[in-house]
Amino acid sequence: MSEHLYERSFRVAAPVERVVRFFADGEAWYRLNPEWEVLALERDDAGQRLKVRYERSEREVEYCRPASAEFSNAGGTIVLAGTPARSIELQLIPEGDFTRIDWRETFPEPVETAQLAELNLWLDAAAGYLGFAARQDRRARLTCWLLDRVWLRMSPMSRRISLMIVGMEFLALLLFIAIVIVYRLTG
Repeated sequence: MSEHLYERSFRVAAPVERVVRFFADGEAWYRLNPEWEVLALERDDAGQRLKVRYERSEREVEYCRPASAEFSNAGGTIVLAGTPARSIELQLIPEGDFTRIDWRETFPEPVETAQLAELNLWLDAAAGYLGFAARQDRRARLTCWLLDRVWLRMSPMSRRISLMIVGMEFLALLLFIAIVIVYRLTG
């Protein structure tokens, strides 16, 4: 059986300890995934049990992440047992106030372009979240609180609809301003 490898390196504006906690805890990381909606996340002595609904196929999948899979500051392997099973190797390299993350995931079959796009979005979202979580100013704390309490509790479809509504309202505001300017100049 042939395996297909996906590798990506990226930097996050967070110390390695924060990155380790983010991946070890998993909750925000799971919820940032645009490919699925988190239906349930439970922790017990055996590890984490995660139930998700894949957005495109609407298939519900249960994953188990064993408790023995811990990280060190150098990284680790994340195993999500389920169908489809996922195994992700992370290497964490401190670079001053930044951390470079080398992501390596193996898939049993070729990865679709849409799935690659979603995987890249997931990694970009994780990098952005970690950047806010590492900052200590009020605006960053408020942003993290809003992300954790509101944005990450929404399904991926709800997030897309929210962004479309905000975009349309912004365009309506611009149109209103343009009408007021034209009215003032001509009247």
